[in-house]
Amino acid sequence: MIKRNILLLLLLACVSIGWAQMPGGVKVQVSHKTQVVNGKRYYIHIVEQGQTVYAISRAYGLKEVEAVTKKDIHFLQIGDTVWLPCKGQRLSDGTTAPMATDPTPQADVSQGTATGSQSSAATLPATIAAEEEPIGPVATIRPRVNPQSIVVSVMMPLNLSQMDKISTSKFDVEQRGKTTYKSLEFIQFYEGLLLGLDKLEQRGYNVTLNVVDVEGTSDEDVEKAFVSHNVAQSDLLIAMLTRQPFHKAAELAREAQLFIVNPVADRPEIVKGNPYVFKCMPSYEAYAKRTVQAIRSTTPNAPVYILHSKAKGEAAAIAALTAELSQHSDINYTLLDWAHSSKLTSAIKSSENSVVISMYDQDKSKNRIYVSQLLNKLSAFKSRAPYLYSYEDWSTLYGDVDFAQLQSLNYSTFYLDWVRTNPTHREFIDLFSRRYSTEPTNVYAGMAHDIILYFVTGLQQKGTEFFRSPVIAIPQGMIYPLSFTHSRADYGFENQHAILYRMSDYHFIPIR
Repeated sequence: MIKRNILLLLLLACVSIGWAQMPGGVKVQVSHKTQVVNGKRYYIHIVEQGQTVYAISRAYGLKEVEAVTKKDIHFLQIGDTVWLPCKGQRLSDGTTAPMATDPTPQADVSQGTATGSQSSAATLPATIAAEEEPIGPVATIRPRVNPQSIVVSVMMPLNLSQMDKISTSKFDVEQRGKTTYKSLEFIQFYEGLLLGLDKLEQRGYNVTLNVVDVEGTSDEDVEKAFVSHNVAQSDLLIAMLTRQPFHKAAELAREAQLFIVNPVADRPEIVKGNPYVFKCMPSYEAYAKRTVQAIRSTTPNAPVYILHSKAKGEAAAIAALTAELSQHSDINYTLLDWAHSSKLTSAIKSSENSVVISMYDQDKSKNRIYVSQLLNKLSAFKSRAPYLYSYEDWSTLYGDVDFAQLQSLNYSTFYLDWVRTNPTHREFIDLFSRRYSTEPTNVYAGMAHDIILYFVTGLQQKGTEFFRSPVIAIPQGMIYPLSFTHSRADYGFENQHAILYRMSDYHFIPIR
């Protein structure tokens, strides 16, 4: 039975803080895992239940002030990391620590895991903070909250208290997007979630859904919602939130050792330094790999021109693309600043066939002007027109874009809308229409449906070990396949599955 708990839950008493303030704590078993930083060696100790900095320091033959933590020592939690200098002292297990100095100048972690809050109150030495490089997964994986049911919390801005202020008359259509209509923006995400839950129920899965309405965007609003709905007592958190609210929710999730899913953000920085984050939008590495595959199969040996504007936000995507291109000696690529677009014109004129990949990203108004100018410039070549790629789908992003120009350029993009010729997409649209008497207006519904299917199925099949290796066979009925991995042990997971579409006969067709 699927339980949908929308009302506020009572906050359970938090016990993970009280024990950390006890004078002595429980007996500490010393760790012999060490890390060398700038020639100094440290023990790496992972905090267990009942342990205090005082007890940990004494076990390693040190004073409390010699221990290094990333956070206030009075608020340690299970899984936090404490660094303890090796000084030749006697340890509680009867062994002797090595001397603090070490001839090896670079950092060296011996199978150590290093976690802890980034919002530290205590000062971490700059050498450790800057050079620490954990090996192996650093996220502490908790047991299931309820062995009988998978508990999923969903945080999103439904703004239910504003419902009575909303008018649905045709005269108020222009008001959409303003404060009174915020409760309608993500409602289809919730509706898609329910369709996914229905499928899970039919497959015999028991899921408890805790829906949390976040009415505000401040850190205080997010923390209030997180605490009052007892989100920490979940197996998974799905956070359909904008940038700053998600950042706060991810911070709270890390402190609670709770894995959190971001459905729509494409910014790679959301996974940096937080191993509990799952980013569902494809990674730049996935985009790059798929783009290069398409180029090699469609236009082999054609010169590739990458357009950019030197904007900071372009750097990560360009780095991933050039890294992938560099692995293929048969591809010659050139980076071109759009400010010197005359060079692009000359280059295309001298080539029988060519490829243009747009990485330009300034802001919304500048981007739109740039797209118009680029399409006019490229389509003027006619028989010699290059193949054009962009990561963002211009046909959806800009309502007045010239489709004839896109068509003439064999335009390819990572299309994120409904492809009605796709049987899986069509099936979901029909299911949504029967349930809610309207078609889904955006992909939010499909994303929610896929996320709940994928993660609950993974937890059901693999238990919490799913979070260590979140790869499973794609559940039946999923619309946008997911496949997660991370680039560093202390980073979160990014989706590595990207589908590239090419415009053909004014329709988008997936490139196989």
